[in-house]
Parts: sequence; structure tokens; C-alpha cells
Amino acid sequence: MYSSFEPTQELSPFIECYWSWQVDPDGHALDDILPDATPEFIVHFGSIPFVRNELGEWRQQHRAFLYCAAHKAVRLSVREPMRLFAIRFRPWGVSRFSNVSMADMLDRPVSPTESLNELGHDLVQGLHSARSDSGRVNVADRLLTNALQSYLRIEPRLKMLLDATDGGRCSSAEMARKLSISDRSFSRLWSEVVGIQPRKFVQLMRFHNALEMIDGGVKLTQVAAHCGYSDQAHMARQIKAITGLPPSSLRRRLGNRVYRDLYTLRPDAPWRGRIRQ
Repeated sequence: MYSSFEPTQELSPFIECYWSWQVDPDGHALDDILPDATPEFIVHFGSIPFVRNELGEWRQQHRAFLYCAAHKAVRLSVREPMRLFAIRFRPWGVSRFSNVSMADMLDRPVSPTESLNELGHDLVQGLHSARSDSGRVNVADRLLTNALQSYLRIEPRLKMLLDATDGGRCSSAEMARKLSISDRSFSRLWSEVVGIQPRKFVQLMRFHNALEMIDGGVKLTQVAAHCGYSDQAHMARQIKAITGLPPSSLRRRLGNRVYRDLYTLRPDAPWRGRIRQ
């Protein structure tokens, strides 16, 4: 069962949502977590699932970690009843609470203290001490708000408004023009905050737009045209590069999967946020 919870208004420019997930698999369940360059701080309370590494070996996840899937899907193996709570940051959100470059934290589990320093340690302790999801939401709100208030102002680099992406349909050059800076400056600043090049981020957002439409049964030619691909073949190549599957096969596999919980049911897509002064 998946549940999501909204953060306070003060935190919402940086935190997309909190979510909890309880799974009691009927046998051995496999699912793919798709890349979207959106960091998540995850704390397990029950059994811990396994993930497959690049060598094809299955390794158990850490009890608590920050993870940002940016370039590749993660294959997850759930073998026992599982329960977790997570903080889903917006793509730029971790940079508001951490002095570590996001580029150094992509596609790998990062320990709470490495990613968020003392805040990471306090979050793990506080979330474990709470007895319910509502209690964990209160803990996360309190600790993150305290950390947020330790800054006197929003850093200038975080003023890059992500709505300039137009839902993944703008190029990085178009976004730079909207923000009145050079392409090179925009690329450098974006990479410091989000961790990946803006062109790659736009590709991921376009992919998730397409995936929602594919899951909804829209014709593939219409999906390609609506989401800004040059044609259906271009869309198929990019989707296969991210998921390992062509769109037609991906449509058959979606069904009642992790994607439907973590992406379709969440309250916001990552490009719809705003950074407010």
C-alpha cells in the first residue's frame, strides 16, 4: 500500500512529498525504479529489499540512504513484507540542505550523514522513534524546517525556476534564454544543483510525460508528437535506452507496478514546482 503526504508550504519548494510504502509480496516480486533525477531519502523499518548491481549481482539495500536515479533504472527484488518511509525532494531540493554536489550523489546509495550531514542522522533517529506515518511527517517537517531556517536567504543558484522546462519540452538553450544567462552558465549552474546536464534532465522529463500517456493507452504516434520527439522511432530509441524495452513492450509491463504507485499517484511531477523567495 502506497500513501503520500504533503510537506508544509514553507518546505514545498524543495520537498515534493513524503511517502510510505507497505508491501506483502505474493512470492518473489521484481520491479524497476525508473530514473527521474529526483532524490529520495529512504528509511526502512522492516525487511530490506535487494537491488541488482551492474555486474548482475543481488545486494541488500542499506537501512537508510539517499538515492537519486538519474541515468539508469534500478531493478528491485522484494522477497519479504516490507515497510518504508521516504522524503521525496524536488530535483534541486537536496542542494538546499547539503554542501555536497548532487553530481557526486547520482545513481548510488549515499549514507544519511554523507548526503545531509547531521540532518541526515537526526532524520533517521527521529523517523525510527515515531510510531505512525503522521508522526514521521511531523518529525520530517520539524527537522527540515529547522534546517531551512538556518539559511538567511535562498542561494542565488536556486533561483533557477524549473518551470522554464515547460514539462520537458524546452531545450537547455531555450531555458537559458528564459533566465537571461548564457548556455554555458546555465549548464554549469544547473549541473551544480541537479547533478546532471540540463539536456539529460529534459530527456527524463519528456520520457516520464510519454510514459504516463503510454500507460493511459494513447497511440504511440500521438505520444511522440505530444511529448516533443522528432518521430515515433526517436521516442522508441530514447525509451529503450532508459528502460531496456521498446514502448510496445513497456506498455504491456506497466500494469499494477511500482511505477503506478511512485510516479502516477504522486501529487506532483518534478517540473511543476516553484522556488519562492
